[in-house]
Amino acid sequence: MREVVRGAVLAFALKVIGAGLTFGLNVSLARLLGVEDTGLYFLALSVTAIGSVIGRVGLDNVLLRFVATYATHQNWSGVQGVYAQGMRMALLVSAAVMLTVFVAAPWLASAIFNKAELTDPLRLMCLSILPSSLLNLQAESLKGLKRVRDAMLVQGIGVSLFALLLLYPLSQFAGVNGAVLAYAVSTILVALVGAWALHRTFCGYEVDRKHFSLRLLWASCKPLLLVAVMNRAILPWAPLFILGIWATSAEVGVYGAASRVAMLVTFLLVAVNNVVAPKFAELYIKGDMEALGQTARRTALMITLLASPIFMALIFGGSWIMGFFGVEFEQGGLMLMILAVGQLVNVMTGSVGYLLMMSGNEISFQKLTMVTTLLLLALTTIFVPLWGGVGAAMATSVAVAANNLGAVWLVWRKLGIKAIVLS
Repeated sequence: MREVVRGAVLAFALKVIGAGLTFGLNVSLARLLGVEDTGLYFLALSVTAIGSVIGRVGLDNVLLRFVATYATHQNWSGVQGVYAQGMRMALLVSAAVMLTVFVAAPWLASAIFNKAELTDPLRLMCLSILPSSLLNLQAESLKGLKRVRDAMLVQGIGVSLFALLLLYPLSQFAGVNGAVLAYAVSTILVALVGAWALHRTFCGYEVDRKHFSLRLLWASCKPLLLVAVMNRAILPWAPLFILGIWATSAEVGVYGAASRVAMLVTFLLVAVNNVVAPKFAELYIKGDMEALGQTARRTALMITLLASPIFMALIFGGSWIMGFFGVEFEQGGLMLMILAVGQLVNVMTGSVGYLLMMSGNEISFQKLTMVTTLLLLALTTIFVPLWGGVGAAMATSVAVAANNLGAVWLVWRKLGIKAIVLS
């Protein structure tokens, strides 16, 4: 547990910096672009974020698990082999997805969103699909090697930092297209930083790279691909995507800002996940179920206590906080309150998703996520035409709560562990 606490403190400090940079980036976007262009930015980001998840073909947790397992046994040639094979696979698929989105951008903008002005931002933003896929997989590999600092710099800080530095000059020159370009260029720069960090790490091993079976890698990815698409693409991005079909760019901009702020409740959970995910894999391999359960419960309690003040601020000061983005965004206070409730449930249940995936229960987690994804899509389709952004927030919170509470039940049923903070 001491190792988790030490790692969590470092991850927390870096995550605070990352959350501050991301918040500053989103506020700057809203202030510089206005509510309508901010909506176009978030719509383009939603499409390419989904594309990046597809491009990673479920490799995120597969690389994390294999790298952590090989590193535990000091099998450094195995670490390099699985990393190289995974990156080759992601490179090919992500490039194909990026090209597809680039070609389909006019159709998506006009036929799906009924917003022809979205075409250029979408084409520029899709350039981030490939580097975003690579940098996320680099970060997962670094987590498996317990290089939390480097992983957080790549996945949690780098893109926001570079985008914030590039935002003002590029947006002044080209408006929303400039802001989108700032993000795309930032992902490229961070992917290069991630590649350098791993190259430096691998140089210290001085071993021959072991070939890793592509068939085995794909067999491991298949059950997680659908989970990844649902958990990392549909659950976080589908409400905004569907809202873009029914609502104006301005309402999309308000909802997009509110959803980004609501994530402040869970940034602590994300920080701790960077530490506990490889620890879960290590404890499960050793068969130490008692330590596994204690680690899960204590981290959930720690995160809940630390996140509670943020949650209270979002509940009682939602409209005021949204006002940082501009007067037009203050109407998003109710959306923010609703989204914060769902994220609090996420925090209180801890790292249950990682606990299931690191213990070989991917199929069960896949079935659960499929059910909650269908629930989200159904609720969003019903609520958004009725209540717009507020309806999207309601659908999101219900689905997030259902997914995490279902995972708590699965952890108890499959592993005999009571993972929730109240247990």
